[in-house]
Amino acid sequence: MISIDELFQPACKPSDLQEQPLYFKDGAAPAGLLVFLSTITNKAKIEELLLTPFQSLANGGNGAFGTPLPPAAFQYFSSIGEWVPGRQRQLLLTKLYAGHCLFLLNGNPEALVVDVSEWQSRSITPPETESSLVGPRDAFIENLETNIALIRARIRHESLTAQSFVIGNLTGTNVTVMHLDGIANRQMVDQIVERIQTIRIDGVVDTTQVANLILEKNKWWSPFPLSQSTERPDKAVSALLEGRIIILMNSSPTAVILPVTLTSLYQTADDYYFPFLSGSFLRFVRLVGLFLTVFLPAFYISITTINQDVLRIQFMLAIAASREGVPYPAYIEVCIMVFLLELINEASVRLPRVIGGTATIVGGLIIGTAAAQAHLISNIMIVITAATAIGSFTTPNYMVGVALRMCSYILIALAIPLGLYGMTLGTAFIFLYLCHLKSLGVPYLAPFDTFLYKDLFRDGLTRAPLLLSRFRPSTYRADSKSKMSRKEGEKLL
Repeated sequence: MISIDELFQPACKPSDLQEQPLYFKDGAAPAGLLVFLSTITNKAKIEELLLTPFQSLANGGNGAFGTPLPPAAFQYFSSIGEWVPGRQRQLLLTKLYAGHCLFLLNGNPEALVVDVSEWQSRSITPPETESSLVGPRDAFIENLETNIALIRARIRHESLTAQSFVIGNLTGTNVTVMHLDGIANRQMVDQIVERIQTIRIDGVVDTTQVANLILEKNKWWSPFPLSQSTERPDKAVSALLEGRIIILMNSSPTAVILPVTLTSLYQTADDYYFPFLSGSFLRFVRLVGLFLTVFLPAFYISITTINQDVLRIQFMLAIAASREGVPYPAYIEVCIMVFLLELINEASVRLPRVIGGTATIVGGLIIGTAAAQAHLISNIMIVITAATAIGSFTTPNYMVGVALRMCSYILIALAIPLGLYGMTLGTAFIFLYLCHLKSLGVPYLAPFDTFLYKDLFRDGLTRAPLLLSRFRPSTYRADSKSKMSRKEGEKLL
């Protein structure tokens, strides 16, 4: 029998390790030993699968059994687990720390490894960060099997493929790549699988880290996310049906969608559940919010410092009257307010949900009113800051919102010495940079820079009616183009 001292070094023996000896009916020495970690195993399973059958086989019929095992005993134990040679110490420890029970028989050089794991996980709850007015109310949790089940409950077809991997020398995290075989681009799937297999790291704790290890080989300096995280199973399923790929991971409540474009990061679930005109209107509203976030502060600096002759004289006089008494230039005013806006945004995210919204709104009102009364900022600056903040809040993806605000700061820095000319140069630089970005070979600004006009109006700037959306977006290069049949018996896959 394999010795416990052979498995564990003296200083590494865990405190929750349980050793339960097994005895024959009339035997003085133990015939075997059960070894498991009590914190991550189900004791009822151990009794059902191992203790009760062992006592029945050992003490029933013609008496005790020894080594080698009788055919009936060997057949039963082989059906509930796998035999691992004792010399494979690292494999046995990996199984033990994954919630398996080791069944060590006296005189047997092999150990029976049985899965009796019981991991603590929360129940399925509504989405917290991607709420919608219409649609399903379930969200991913930290259990990989549950998350896969949520996907399979929506796609009940043999083409749904799941490939499993283990990442992390210390964490041993289970990662699953899912796609629809025959629809997803085969080269993209192979590329993701190849990059996952080459990952060498001590551990990962979230799917976003796996996506970064896959995509950030030469794009680590990009503030824009090259993958899409979602906690909504319906959104993940929609991506699969478009021919994209999702990555799930144990202990992570989010799925990563690959590849992505900037337009896909600005789409929400409600766009597809509302009538197409309403969904298209909401996308237009978010587009207006994008322009306000990126361009409004820099434009205010330009027209108040360099390009005062751009707007009507009445409008400029109103701005000058509003700024009367402010002791510093407009660009100092803008820098103060955008910094305060960042503080408020960060506080709203980090504060507890119960008081976060109230504290940030009240704090913003108090700071804005007091600063205006003290002539530290102008009233028009409060309006511009509020419009910028509201525009940034329309961004569905928080990471994209952070990247857009960084672009806004670049335009502010260029508008201070150059005005509108600096804004033009900065905008051109940002667009050139975005044109350079790709997610698994898919241009980040597609379908704008790929001239796929059908994709642009089918599911880009606008959302076409479902009856007119017969084909999948060409942007993701799906192997199967058609997703809706107009004739009876027409094959889609």
